[in-house]
Amino acid sequence: MLFKNPIILYGLFFLIVPIIVHLFQLRKFSKVAFTNVAFLKPLINQTRKSRQLKKWLTLLARCLTVACIVFAFAQPFLPGSNTATQEKQTAIYLDNSYSMELNGKNGPLYKNATSQLLEKLPADRVFTLFTNDKVFANTNRQQITNDLLANTYSTESLSFNQIQLKASSLLDDKNAAKEIIIISDFQNTTGVNFPDTLQNIKRELVKLEPQEMNNISIDTAFVANQSGSSLKLQVDISANYEVNEPVTLTLENNTILLAKTSVLLENQNGTAYFDIEIDEPIIGKIYIEDKGISFDNELFISTGTKQKIKVLSINGADSNFLDRLYNEDQFDYLSVKERDVNYNLIKDQNLVIINEVGNIPASLSIELNKLTKNGGFLVVIPSSPSSGYETIGLAGIEYNDVSKKITQINFNHPLFKGVFNKRVSNFQYPNVKSVLKSTNAIDPILKYEDGSSFLYKNQNTYIFTSSLNLENSNFQNSPLIVPVLYNMAVNALPISQLYYELNSSNAIAVNTDINQDQIVSLSNGITEVIPRQQAFDNYVLITAGQDFSTAGNYDVLLKEEKISNISFNAKRQENKLNYYSNTDLGGNLSVSIDDLLYKLDQEENILSFWKYFVMGALFFLICELLILKFLK
Repeated sequence: MLFKNPIILYGLFFLIVPIIVHLFQLRKFSKVAFTNVAFLKPLINQTRKSRQLKKWLTLLARCLTVACIVFAFAQPFLPGSNTATQEKQTAIYLDNSYSMELNGKNGPLYKNATSQLLEKLPADRVFTLFTNDKVFANTNRQQITNDLLANTYSTESLSFNQIQLKASSLLDDKNAAKEIIIISDFQNTTGVNFPDTLQNIKRELVKLEPQEMNNISIDTAFVANQSGSSLKLQVDISANYEVNEPVTLTLENNTILLAKTSVLLENQNGTAYFDIEIDEPIIGKIYIEDKGISFDNELFISTGTKQKIKVLSINGADSNFLDRLYNEDQFDYLSVKERDVNYNLIKDQNLVIINEVGNIPASLSIELNKLTKNGGFLVVIPSSPSSGYETIGLAGIEYNDVSKKITQINFNHPLFKGVFNKRVSNFQYPNVKSVLKSTNAIDPILKYEDGSSFLYKNQNTYIFTSSLNLENSNFQNSPLIVPVLYNMAVNALPISQLYYELNSSNAIAVNTDINQDQIVSLSNGITEVIPRQQAFDNYVLITAGQDFSTAGNYDVLLKEEKISNISFNAKRQENKLNYYSNTDLGGNLSVSIDDLLYKLDQEENILSFWKYFVMGALFFLICELLILKFLK
C-alpha cells in the first residue's frame, strides 16, 4: 500500500491525546468503612469491572477514529502496475501509409483509427503523436482534433526501426517512464524481421486488420518503342489474387481520352500496350477501375519535350565505332578530326570524346576543363605517342607493351544499371596489347585481371588506360562497348522519363538556359515548389521528388512560363499487402484501440482507500457514542 500524502502519517502521534485523557480518568477510590454493607460488596465489584471495560472500549474507539482520520488524509492507494505512479511520456505512431486505406470492420483503417483515438483518449492526457509525414508534439486530444482529421494518406513510409528511433528522439524527458504506441496494419515491405523493443522504452502494438485485401495495381509504364510520331507504351499491371476477367486500362492526355485497351492477367501479372500517334507531348495518366487501394489505380505520365544529347568526338584515330553507336535519333552527334575542331562548339556539348588525339593543345584543354567544370562530361581514349594530356588529368602517359585481359566489372556502377540481369562469370572478356602505366583508380568501372584499372571515372571525366584501335585491342568488338559508351552519353544528360518516384532524389535535366538570378519551379496548379537546382551552359539540373508528397503532373516554370512537364508517382511498395504475423510481432499486442486503452487504463488504475477510512472514522465515532450511552 502506498500513500499520496505520507507526511500526514505523522498525525498518528495524536493518538496520545485520547490515551492521556483516559489516564486522567483513572482515579483511585478511597475505602470508607461503615456497618451493614457487607451484602453490597459483590455489586460494588461488578460495577467497577464494567466501568473499566467501558473506559477501555471508549479509548479503543477514540484511537481508531483518530487513526482512520489520519489515514484518510494520507490517501492510501494500491497502483495497478509498477509504472502507474510514475510520470509518463507517450509517443503514438499512427500509420497513414496507403495500405491503411483498406476497409476494416468499421471502414478505412486509418480513418477509423483516427476517430477512435479522438473519441477514446482521455481529454487531459498529454502525448506526442506522429505519422509518416507529420509530428504533433506534446499535445492533447482537443488541440490535435482538427489537424488530425484533415491529415491524409502519405506517400512516405517509415520502417518500423525508423519509427522506434523517431519515437525515442521525441521522448526527451529522462526522468519519465517512456512508452511507444504503434498503430498500424504492420505491412512487411522490407522482408526483414520485426525489430526488438528499444531499451528502457515500453512498446504497445495495435494491429489493424483489413477485411478485404484484393487489389489490382498499375506497376510501371515506359516507352517500348518510338519512331517519329509513333509511340508504343508498355504498361505492367499485377494483382494479389486470381483475376478471371480482363482488366481495362484507359490512357488520357490532358483529361481527353486517348486510348483504351484490355489485358488478361496470367499468374496475377499482365502487360498492356498502347500504340498511339502523337504530335505533341503527352501530359496525362493511365488508370484502371479497382475497389482495392486507390493510389495504384492510376499512373501519371508525361513524355516531355524531346531533348537530344549533344555528343562531340574529336578523333586522331578511326571513329567508325563511335559513328555507328551515336547515330540514333536521341543523339545530336558530331565527329571531327583533331585538326578541324571548332572550340566554340565544346561548351554546348553534353559529352566530348577525345579519341586518340596525339596532342592536346593548351587552348583545347582550357575549353575541355571549362566543359567538365560546368557539368559536361569528357571521355579520354589516350593515344600513343601523345602529349598535353596532363592538362586534362592524365599526367605522365607512358605505355607498357604487355598484354592484359579485362576481366573485372563493377556491376554496381551507374554505367551498368539495368545492363545485366545477373552477375556473369563466363563472359568473353576483351584484351589489350599495351596499357598505360597507371595505378588503381578510386572509382574503377572495368579492371584488368591484375586489379589495375582499364576504365575509371574521375569527377566528370571517364578515362581509358589503353587505346581502343583494332591493332591494340578487341574492345570495339566486345559486347561491353555498347552499354559503356551509350550510358556515358545518356548519363551526361539525364533523359526525361515518363515519371519519377516521390520521396526519392531524382536528377532531372531541363533543357533551358537561365540567368544567375532566375530559378526554375514546379507547380501542379495547387502548390508550387522550388527544387534544388544547378544551372549549366545549356541545361538546368534539378533534384526533385522529396520536396512534395502529391502524385500528379507538374509544370516546369521559368518566370511563370511553362517550359516542360514532369510526372511524379508514389512508390509501388504499399500495395504488396504482406503482413507481419502475430508471432512476428511478439508480446504487448492489441487487436483494437479499445482493447489497448482498456489495458492501459487497468495498468494505470489506482485503487484509493481514503473513503473507506473516512467511513471507518464515522463508524468508530458512532461506536464511542453507543458505548458511552448504553454500556453501564
